[in-house]
Amino acid sequence: MKVKYILLGVISLGIVIGMLLQVFNLLGDRAYFSAALFLIGLISFVGYISLILKRLFPEFKNGLPSDDERSKKVKYYSAGRAYFFSLYIWIALLAFQKYLDSDDTLMLGILGMVVSLFVSWLITKNRRGFE
Repeated sequence: MKVKYILLGVISLGIVIGMLLQVFNLLGDRAYFSAALFLIGLISFVGYISLILKRLFPEFKNGLPSDDERSKKVKYYSAGRAYFFSLYIWIALLAFQKYLDSDDTLMLGILGMVVSLFVSWLITKNRRGFE
């Protein structure tokens, strides 16, 4: 059980270091827009990993499960809604594809998917009567 947490921490640290190095490389190449998007992705990743570790630490310490039925249901409903919204994001990006680079389109699409999942999760989590 401990191996899972150590492995998650080591892999997360490696990803964060790699993303930071990529941000510095993009800044050195004067690709400020790409670096800003990458930095937003890095901050989102660190926030997500901190939420996961915060949730898993009591499970690790007390031996209690971290997921209950409501949490699983919120996760499934928010993922379904986020998928639906991400399709619209990709359609909008494809409409404006001639004004953007292919790399920028890809990064904006992925960022839009992450933001739609986070917003959908927040809305679903805070909804009353969701059982």
